[in-house]
Formats: sequence, structure tokens, C-alpha cells
Amino acid sequence: MGIVPFDPSEEKMSLWKTIKRHIRLTQRALNDSLNGNLPRMARAQPDSLPDWPACLSITQPILPGPTLSNKRHNIRLACERISNVVVQPGQIFSYWKAVGPPTAKRGFLPSRNIIGGRLGEDIGGGLCQVSGLLYQLSLRAGLQILERHAHSIDIYREEERYAPLGADATVVYGYKDYRFLNPFQHPVMFSFSLTEHTVTAHLSSPLEIVEQQIMFERHRSGDAEMVVTKMMTADGERILGASLYRKLHVDE
Repeated sequence: MGIVPFDPSEEKMSLWKTIKRHIRLTQRALNDSLNGNLPRMARAQPDSLPDWPACLSITQPILPGPTLSNKRHNIRLACERISNVVVQPGQIFSYWKAVGPPTAKRGFLPSRNIIGGRLGEDIGGGLCQVSGLLYQLSLRAGLQILERHAHSIDIYREEERYAPLGADATVVYGYKDYRFLNPFQHPVMFSFSLTEHTVTAHLSSPLEIVEQQIMFERHRSGDAEMVVTKMMTADGERILGASLYRKLHVDE
């Protein structure tokens, strides 16, 4: 797989790229204001955090690679910021509201990322593993997913896969967010445990959360693969969504 080398000069975005991102952020803020979402956004707690038991947990490996140290650093920064957010009943969790801009000035480093459908490197690379963990826990907890985007390509061989195909959630600052609504009558919060080669995400609450059975059903569709996400209920299957991935070829 060809990896586009990181050019330090690219850290400074072009004026046009900066303007486009500013426009998208302004559009999002306006839409949130018009939809009444702004006052419902969960924010970091200024006081001490509650000590609730973990209801659900998922552990994934942080796969080795040339930018492993940078990826682990970026993951740790995101996890620290997300761990400060308590999502009250009826509130909306936004990944980017919690993490903030993934810039070098804020401490983020370049690591592997999918850019324009190709494998490359960018500041904040690796953050999609954290959003994917949140997505999986949200599905299993029965939280209401408001915004989630699948990656455009599948970069893994089956023996390398650390999460089911379809369980990802890509995030791009200003363009693609991961959001969910807390539909419960009690608050929830995430916490994380990191080792040198693993990251574990915990979903905690003062009350028990009943785990939902989630299935990712794969179907070939030409040169791509479609994954249908289903929740298994007492009444049968409930389709939650579908994602389409093309395979990353070796020469890419």
C-alpha cells in the first residue's frame, strides 16, 4: 500500500482550504442554532467527574506502523478530552465539540489517515479509531445515532481487522462529525484505558444499561462491499443503516 509522505509545509493550510472549512463550521453552527441543538450539546464538566461503574467496554489493538507513537499520542489527547464530558438525558454528544480542532498548535501530531480516498498522513491521524469505538459502544447501548459517516475504503485484510467492517465512524473536522443523542432518563459518560498497544473504551452510567445485540451483515456489490447494520430484537431484526466500502488496491 502506497503511503503519501508527510510534507511539514502542508501543516499550514492553504487560504482556500481554511476558508472552506470556516464556511462549513459556520454552516454547522447555524444549523445547530436553527434546529435548537446548541443548548442541548454536552460539554466538558468543570467540576470533578462522577465515579460510575462501567456498563459496557470494548478493547482494540493500536496496530503497529511507522507512525504508531504519533497515533497513540493523538488517541490519548482525544480520550482525555472526551472523558471530561457527561451526556445528560436529552443531550447531544458531538465528537468535535469534545475533542476540538485537531491542530499541531493544540498538540496533535501527523499519523496515518485516509485523505481523499487514499492512504496518507495528516495532523491528527488515527482519531477515527476513537470515534469508531464510541460508535460501537453507542450501538450496543442503544443510544440514538444522529450522525455517523463510514470510511470510503476498506484498508484492512481480514487477518488485520480489529473491528467488524461497518463498525467504523470516520470524522473530519468541519465536515464529518460523530454525534448521538442520550435517550435515557439517566446520564452516560465515556472513559478510556490505554496501554502501549491497546485502547479500551468504557461507557458508564449510574444505572444499568441493557446491551443490544448488533450484527454487521456483509454483501458484495460489484467491486465494493456493502455492510448492513442490524439490531436483533425480540420482534426480529431492525436495520439501522448501511455502509458501502471499496477495497484499497495494493498500487494505491
